Amino acid sequence: MLIAAGLLPLLEQMISNSEMFECVAALYLNLSCLNEAKLLIGSSKAVHFLIQVLQADNEGSSCKYDALHTLYNLSTHPANIPFLVSSGIINSLHPLLGSPSVTEGIMWTEKALAVLINLASSQAGRKEIVLTPGIFCGLAGVLDFGEPAEQDQAVSCLLILCSSDERCSQMVLQEGVIPSLVSISVNGTTKGKEKAERLLRLFREQRQREPSPPPSKQQPQQVESDPGRQVTMESKTFHKSKSKKFGRTLSLIWKNKSFSMYQC
Repeated sequence: MLIAAGLLPLLEQMISNSEMFECVAALYLNLSCLNEAKLLIGSSKAVHFLIQVLQADNEGSSCKYDALHTLYNLSTHPANIPFLVSSGIINSLHPLLGSPSVTEGIMWTEKALAVLINLASSQAGRKEIVLTPGIFCGLAGVLDFGEPAEQDQAVSCLLILCSSDERCSQMVLQEGVIPSLVSISVNGTTKGKEKAERLLRLFREQRQREPSPPPSKQQPQQVESDPGRQVTMESKTFHKSKSKKFGRTLSLIWKNKSFSMYQC
């Protein structure tokens, strides 16, 4: 009823006044809980406003969390994801991965990870996540130091990303996540253990599919000639040839001598 009454155009007018940001963010949060409103909000100026509030340093925690929660609700609608991605939502989520887990009772990291998981379910979202500098470092930090629920979400996000692209797996492995995953597979929650084991198994299977390097071809060994031996062989050949010539000369002499004696 509120949507039909033209509430969304009114909210778009209100976002031009910074003093109304907190009120507008709260209204968007309430409306984003309605399935019929998600697509309307997700394709409007509201997305840029919500990301702006999330990135602002001078906004209160309550206002920023309302914006984050609204973005999460919008990300549950697949048709909204391309516009969310193109609006720069991932860059606004990245800093929250390294923030304190809970501030003033607000679970920033857990909610930011929930949005990332929804974005990773689409090709556009996965592509943008991979292209975001430092995003895998942030996820690796959650695996190392996050709360159990946050670790579960980080593993789930990585599992979605790495299952779709082996290049993503290589980028994740460069962050040294194996020890953390092994620890979660042993000491994590039931969900965390199962996800960590699946991710470790995926890494192992992908590595086994890598082609083995071709065997190196051995070049035929070249036998180096011995100069001394060569000289000796040449000398022997020369003497042998000379001996043959000398023998033929003696034979001719004896023949001629015999012939002369016969004539006498």
